[in-house]
Amino acid sequence: MKVLVAVLTTGSRSTTFEQCLLSIIDQKIGSDIEINILIVENNLEYNESVKASLSKFSNNKNINIIHVLETQKGIPYARNHALAYATSNNYDYLAFIDDDAYAKENWIQSLYSKANGFDVIAGPQKAIFPINTSKYFTLASLYHERKVNDGCVIKWAATNNILINVNTLKKCNLKFNDALVHGGEDKELFLRLTACGGKIIWTKDAIVQEHIVRERLTTKWALRRCFRMGATGFKIESCNKPFLKVLLTCSFKGGAYLTKGLVSFLPFFLSSKHTCLDSLCDLSHGVGFFYGILSGGKVRSYA
Repeated sequence: MKVLVAVLTTGSRSTTFEQCLLSIIDQKIGSDIEINILIVENNLEYNESVKASLSKFSNNKNINIIHVLETQKGIPYARNHALAYATSNNYDYLAFIDDDAYAKENWIQSLYSKANGFDVIAGPQKAIFPINTSKYFTLASLYHERKVNDGCVIKWAATNNILINVNTLKKCNLKFNDALVHGGEDKELFLRLTACGGKIIWTKDAIVQEHIVRERLTTKWALRRCFRMGATGFKIESCNKPFLKVLLTCSFKGGAYLTKGLVSFLPFFLSSKHTCLDSLCDLSHGVGFFYGILSGGKVRSYA
C-alpha cells in the first residue's frame, strides 16, 4: 500500500516544519506500507528557508521527499495539488498533517488499521501550550479537538490529521472547493463525501500534536477565529443547499451559539474547570453566522 503524506507550508514555521518531517520519517509501519512525503509549498517561488530545511533530510534513504510549488495562493489550491499528485502517481492513500504539528510514531499505522470498509480515517490533534500558559486559554475548547468516541462514524473531519482513500475521491469526482479560500474547505469536502455515501471513522490512537504559538494566545485572536468559523459556516452551507435552507440553518446555528454563549457564563463563575473565553468564543461564533448571512460569508485571512 502506497501512502503519500502531504505537508503544506509557506516557509514561516521552519522549526516545527522540521520536527514534523522527522516525525513522519520515524513512523513505525508494517512491511506492507510504503510512505513518501510531499511538501506542497504555497508561494510564488521556492522559499529558501524551506529548501534549507529539506536539505537536512537529503541524505535520508528511508523515505522519499518530493518538493512541489503551488503558486495559486490559498489552502484549497495547495490541498488539490497534493490530491492531484497522489492520483496521477497511483497512491492508495493521501494523508495530511499541519507543518506546525508532529505525529506519534504509530500515527500512520493507527490510521491504516481502521481503513477496512472506510473511505476516510481521522484522528485527534492535541495542543501543546507554551510553559506557564494561563488556564484562561488552556481550558478553552477552541484550542482542543472536538470530543469524539473511538470508532465513531462521523460526517466530516479536518485535514490536520487524516488518511484519505484516493480512489474514493477519484471515483466520486471530489476535490477541495477553491471558493473556500479562507477556510472550511476540508469540512465541506467531507460533508459532500458522506452525502455521496462515503464513510469516515474516528480513531483516538492516531495522534498528532500541535504547537500553539503565543501569538494565538490572545482574546482578540480567539474571537476572530470563532467569528470567521461562523462566517465560513455560512459559505459551507451555501455550497450544497438552497438559499432558504441555508438562511434557516445558519440563523438557527447563530442563535444557538449566542444562547450557549450567554448561558455558559454561569459554569465559569461556579467552577475553576471552565473559562469565560468559551462563552466569548460562542458569542463571536454566533455573530459570525449572522455576519455570514448579511455579507455572503466574506472574510479576510488571518495568521
